[in-house]
Amino acid sequence: MARANRKRRAATKRRAKRAPVPVPVGGDGEMELPVLVVSRPRAAVPEAASSHAEAADALRLCVVDMGSNSFHALVVDAFPDGTFVVRARRKEMVKLGARGFNQHLLTEDAMARGLAALGRIRALAETWAVSAYLACATSAVREASNGGAFIERVRRETGIDVRTITGDTEARLIALAVRHAVDLSEPSLLVDVGGGSTEFTVADRHGDALRVSLPLGAQRLTERFITADPVSREEFRALRDHVRERLAGVLATARAHGVKRVVGSSGSLVSLAQVTAASYGEAGRSAFEQTFDGQQARDVLKRVMRSSYAERVATPGVRSRRASQIVAAAVLLDVVLKDLGAERYMVSPAALREGIVLDYVQRERKWIRRLAPFGSLRREAVYELAMRLRFEREHAECVARFAVQLFDATQGLHGRGDDARDLLEYAALLHDVGYVVNRHDHHKHSAYLIEQAELRGFTPEETAVMAAAARYHRFGTPKPTHASFHRLAPERQRLALELAALLRLANGLDRAHLGAVHRLDVALEEEALRLTLHPVTDAALEVWAAGLGSDLFESLFNTPVLIEVVGTVAGEGTEAEDRRA
Repeated sequence: MARANRKRRAATKRRAKRAPVPVPVGGDGEMELPVLVVSRPRAAVPEAASSHAEAADALRLCVVDMGSNSFHALVVDAFPDGTFVVRARRKEMVKLGARGFNQHLLTEDAMARGLAALGRIRALAETWAVSAYLACATSAVREASNGGAFIERVRRETGIDVRTITGDTEARLIALAVRHAVDLSEPSLLVDVGGGSTEFTVADRHGDALRVSLPLGAQRLTERFITADPVSREEFRALRDHVRERLAGVLATARAHGVKRVVGSSGSLVSLAQVTAASYGEAGRSAFEQTFDGQQARDVLKRVMRSSYAERVATPGVRSRRASQIVAAAVLLDVVLKDLGAERYMVSPAALREGIVLDYVQRERKWIRRLAPFGSLRREAVYELAMRLRFEREHAECVARFAVQLFDATQGLHGRGDDARDLLEYAALLHDVGYVVNRHDHHKHSAYLIEQAELRGFTPEETAVMAAAARYHRFGTPKPTHASFHRLAPERQRLALELAALLRLANGLDRAHLGAVHRLDVALEEEALRLTLHPVTDAALEVWAAGLGSDLFESLFNTPVLIEVVGTVAGEGTEAEDRRA
């Protein structure tokens, strides 16, 4: 028997993995959003002041930009109207692509740093009780021969599903973010320097004339061309010539569109803008609020390119963790400004991570509307799982409604409080999710899926109680081989069986999944529980199923169930008929 149970659980797990999940797909097809990964929060949700709509109307997301150089995480509330509010930010300098670009390989040290950073990001996300992760990896992962293995390690060790995105998608999302943050009525060249790649977009008020991702990231260029400190004349010349050759097409397109302004994004270019602001900017204004003269920006870039590592670290605006590769970024930007004849340079506060959010909320308003209204973390988690597993919503909500009504009416028998009432409702909503595996023994599959879901906001014991209620919602009682049930404490076992008894009875009242019972009246009398059914159509099947399903209730509470139907039953034409369960 134990061996058969192990085989059944393994089959359930395999089938659940293959089951279709109704999640939206990104505009380019390679980024499935949302990547809904369950995580149990460790603390209450911090309060965040906002003039926006209440957070209860939003879907809380954690967006992770796994760049080749640094990881950026945003916790945001996404609203059904297509807007969002940032609740928290975190930046991790990982250098995931360090010493691996030439070999197209992620090193063990780099992967360890990445996993540690994602662990800290997940801790932040759990503190904020997020509902979903949107995690995207860029050039370091997509080019690495072991990138897939790293993504699997991330999933296994952190529970976060990661999707790699193409260079074109990366450029598109960056341009979307910059367009949201910067006035692009003037033709502009958008430049985002990452660790492994740099994305270029020729944009104006009408749209994007060119989007391209080139392997010109600061870390990649540094590893390939720079060994001396300061950079030698020969290395500088080789690096500049390489960049100029790769940028010829981009700059030709920009010149053809009359571009005279360059808009940078990402850490390296923001750092260079901060250095420029220190020399030529307006006091009291951030680098994001200023536009710099192209020649003045080039003067600063030349100073950075000629400086030693120690001098760069001592420069305000340049952090030590970026000082080793900022020369390569300075060379790239200098070539762009010089060869384009750019007159102005500025930086955007928004980049890829904001682009991921914008792309999601603009496209998936329907999905956000489906999840946002449930009002609490626990209810949202239950509905998210139910919708992913394609539950029959009308039937599930009908059974949940009847189950809660039965719970309230029998308070004098069980004496349970609101916590148990909520668990009953949630178990009722999920009781049939096992259908996604198969209809036969679906109650067993439902229990397994609930147990494995790690539903947000629930303790493991609460999840186990709901799983047990779903397990016994059809027939049967716990056997010695039912290990999940027997791991519960005795008091929890009793609770699970009481909830299962109410759920079994409620499920019978919608046996045909057709909503035949329009209204249910429940009365706990001195010697019996009386159910009065008001059907809208023939309800003989419901009467039979409820009578059959009353066995567990009667045995637990030593109280018979009487079923009375007001209306027509099985075409018999009687106005009222008592049936002893």
